[in-house]
Amino acid sequence: MEPTGYWTFFSNPKMWAIDEFLLSGEVYDLFSVARWQKDWFKKGQLGVIRVGHDQRTKEQLNGKKRLRRGIYAIIEILGSPFLSISGDELWLEKDEKEKPRYSVEIKYLQNLLRRPISLDHFREEESPEYDKYLVHGFQTASIPLNPHTFESIISSIGGTEKLEFEFFNTRIRQYEDIHFLERTYIHGVREVTEALSVYIEKSHVALDYQRSSGFKCEICTALGIEPFYFETPNGEYYAETHHVMPNPQTYDNSISSLSLITVCPNHHRQLHYGKVKLLENNHEKFAFEIDDEIVAVPKGLQSFQKLVEE
Repeated sequence: MEPTGYWTFFSNPKMWAIDEFLLSGEVYDLFSVARWQKDWFKKGQLGVIRVGHDQRTKEQLNGKKRLRRGIYAIIEILGSPFLSISGDELWLEKDEKEKPRYSVEIKYLQNLLRRPISLDHFREEESPEYDKYLVHGFQTASIPLNPHTFESIISSIGGTEKLEFEFFNTRIRQYEDIHFLERTYIHGVREVTEALSVYIEKSHVALDYQRSSGFKCEICTALGIEPFYFETPNGEYYAETHHVMPNPQTYDNSISSLSLITVCPNHHRQLHYGKVKLLENNHEKFAFEIDDEIVAVPKGLQSFQKLVEE
């Protein structure tokens, strides 16, 4: 078994009334995780809360409906696991219950109590979306989840636009705030880093960067074509900002390398959705392969920092 960046958390309603928690409106929680997985958890990973057979007694239900097998929440991992003393989980052996446990802080991004996702949707074993642990359960607190399964789950709720990621609470006032978010979420999964880039692209700092580059599309400039899109009523040209999330394999925390580029709407969409490969991202330049053509874009970090300081 290998880490995937996505997680299934197993909830036993007999030991913990997940329905009561979801009805409370709380969005932050701690969840025990398996010790042998403790080094696999990173901030910016995602997961689901899975409920199996609800074996609560009538007294424990206290008038509530028995939960069906399914997925009851989408969650975000907020940090690395830490040691905690707990251990009443049903799946633990007697000699394991009093040992130190690891817990991880999570945020509930989507409450599915009213409309849980049935596990029957993922029973086709030949499907790339099949995950045997999600469907059949496992005697542990947490287990890596198949990324294709998670993608299908997100699609079924309407996409990541429905999720309130934790970084939405971070205001972007200066470029260092962008660098802080990049450092914080450098190991985030694709859905998180893509949403983070969109969040950065809509910030006031991104607009400041457009202004520092004269609202010229830097891809068009590198290709030797008209860099302006159209003039707006205030006399400035319309442009957009694209954010390039650093590569976790080559990222250097000590270097605040510029990760913004001014683009026209066409090139912005192409960078997000087109046949584009980032070949190089260093302190001096970006190098993209766009439709089999190499495009080098010099970085203007010093001029941008000077403009921001002014």
